[in-house]
Amino acid sequence: MERQLADVFSAKVVDRLRAETGYNPRQRKATALCLLLIVVQAYLVGQAMSFARLRALFIPRFGSIRPRAFQLRFKMPAAVTFFRAALAEAVRAVVTAADLRLEGPLASFADVRVYDGTCSRVPPRGKVAWPASNDDRAGAKMLLGYSLKTGLLDEAAIAPETAGELPLWRSLVPTLKRNVLYLLDLAYFDRSVFRHADEVGAHLLLRLKSSARVRVVGHQLQHGYVPLRPWSLATYLSAAPSARGTTYDLDVLWGRGRDEIRLRLVGVSLGGRGGRRFYLTTVPRSRLSAKTMTEVYRLRWLIEFLNREIKQEADLGRCDTADPHAVAALAYGAMIGHVLVRSLRICAALRSHLPLSEIRPLATLHLVRGYASAIVDALTDHDLTAWHRLVEVMSPFVVAVAWEPVPSRSRPRIAARLGASGG
Repeated sequence: MERQLADVFSAKVVDRLRAETGYNPRQRKATALCLLLIVVQAYLVGQAMSFARLRALFIPRFGSIRPRAFQLRFKMPAAVTFFRAALAEAVRAVVTAADLRLEGPLASFADVRVYDGTCSRVPPRGKVAWPASNDDRAGAKMLLGYSLKTGLLDEAAIAPETAGELPLWRSLVPTLKRNVLYLLDLAYFDRSVFRHADEVGAHLLLRLKSSARVRVVGHQLQHGYVPLRPWSLATYLSAAPSARGTTYDLDVLWGRGRDEIRLRLVGVSLGGRGGRRFYLTTVPRSRLSAKTMTEVYRLRWLIEFLNREIKQEADLGRCDTADPHAVAALAYGAMIGHVLVRSLRICAALRSHLPLSEIRPLATLHLVRGYASAIVDALTDHDLTAWHRLVEVMSPFVVAVAWEPVPSRSRPRIAARLGASGG
């Protein structure tokens, strides 16, 4: 995996991606490879969205360059295509070589994927290109896709802050993948999404929207499944037990006529004022119990923690440029840096024969950050000797800093218990 990851930053691969995307054809001092490496280094030091910081890192390593000439390398449409292609290449290298699998209750799924949107501030002069919900601000929305099998933030769509999250997700994920479980929030609650998942053999787990009119037609009890004549959910719950910890496993119909779809509704009672939480899913009872399904949905919060990480530690919540192409190119470049860090986490776990779930991602970033310059130096080594030596040196330190064999009470390891090692 170390070699395949380093190959992504080789002149051969970068030149192929550059030729395919038409990026930076003149290839003068600021070559595509140089720019890619500098953006990765900037991510590691937490300043990936700042032209001033990028140029400050570029000059000592590759020589002087005028600010405008440097910035124009990112302000072209081909820059977005190039960095997005480089991200896909890096993810493909890691996924192919690492051969990670889900375990435990989630072992029957090919992957568990989570999507969520987060916003990034853009300078006020970008209000035309990046309209925000507040008239006095400009902002970009980043819709991020996260794999709980690998722990990689592996795809994204970038649009103005006012863009609808569901249409943006549909453009990013035109078709769901077979046997993959998608954990989504209420922004994606739409009957057509469930219908599409059923057609392609994918699986969904979403919170039930209060406005959805579902009719209960059956429930799973301790002694077996019992069909029911259609009841509204409110009527059914009026006669159902509500003690804390009570789980519900129901069959429901949603919609009328040709739009009608049969789904599974699982829920849990929180007791007292906590009320009840319900989740719609396409996962059959033979694969996961109702209690397990309610726990699985808690994994969706991992992308919220990731959003906090990339905003606080890598400064992706604020961009110094208002150019639409530059915002997107720098965001994809920063995600390549994220993949590199998470890949070094995987390397450390494999080298030390430790479960990946016991290596904390944020602590790994803090450790790798100290090697930012050395990592770029090693990736420029043509025979990769320096790279392999550096990974060999870093891996024990990653374990020393990031290994947590027993989770603290304040940080229960739900992902590890359910078998999502990357989370």
